[in-house]
Amino acid sequence: MPIREIETKSLDEFWDTLSPIGSFPERMQKPIFRGQGDSEWSLTPSVLREEVNSKYKNISRTTTQIDQIVLFEYFMLLDFLHYSDEMGFMIPNDSPEFRRQMNFSVFTNRYGIDGAGWPSKEYFSFIALAQHHGIPTRLLDWTKSPLVAAYFSASQVLNLGNVSEKLAVWVIDSEDLKKLEGKLEYVTLPGSTSNNLAAQKGVFLIHRQPNGMSRDSAFSCEDVKNSVNKLFEVSQDVVATKVTLPSKLAGALLFRCARFDISAATLFPGFDGVARAALEYKLAKKLSGVL
Repeated sequence: MPIREIETKSLDEFWDTLSPIGSFPERMQKPIFRGQGDSEWSLTPSVLREEVNSKYKNISRTTTQIDQIVLFEYFMLLDFLHYSDEMGFMIPNDSPEFRRQMNFSVFTNRYGIDGAGWPSKEYFSFIALAQHHGIPTRLLDWTKSPLVAAYFSASQVLNLGNVSEKLAVWVIDSEDLKKLEGKLEYVTLPGSTSNNLAAQKGVFLIHRQPNGMSRDSAFSCEDVKNSVNKLFEVSQDVVATKVTLPSKLAGALLFRCARFDISAATLFPGFDGVARAALEYKLAKKLSGVL
């Protein structure tokens, strides 16, 4: 069914619509939320985005489906694992078997033919850790908290070169995702996976690519850009809603979130989060015209 949009004009209307005690989220069994700095952005995992593809890959040659959808992500994760080892950082669910599965020949024998089953569950925690520290992956970040999602929508607006017309917080009932089994997978992980994950009350969605991807078929970002959106649009069982707010109110929204102890400092525990919060506070004041 068509994606539903609730257009709000004021910060209070936006806040009341998303409030955990408001009537809208309470109509759902287990709502989850995703904030985006531009309401027109599609629900595209970072590893499949055009800007990531052009930044990290050699675009002078044709990229196949398997190259981009499986192996590009694998090599990013392999490098993350290498440098984690160099620094002596522990990764979740580490074991001799996990290391064997990360071996190139073992990995390609398992997933490199048609990509079926990638990623399997034993990789989820590792991929989530990598994602929360900046590695592009196929995991699509969501949160159980509407306030956290509201913060991320405001933060993204503040850090955009060109301010969008409207920001958005997406809302779906995670219980309904059971009806999309095999297409869109709902993933929850222990808070011990990452301090960021715990602080952000993070959960994930994985869009399973169809079996039978071919090494002979060229990859195009347009093939996957709107794939999650299309799942929602054609589904008769899952209602996806995005609640929008004029982006010029992003500074005021960030201030409102801070009053509820939602900021970069609380969502990214550590000095990096503290510094980010200080900078975003300045950006919010600038956008809001506060001296």
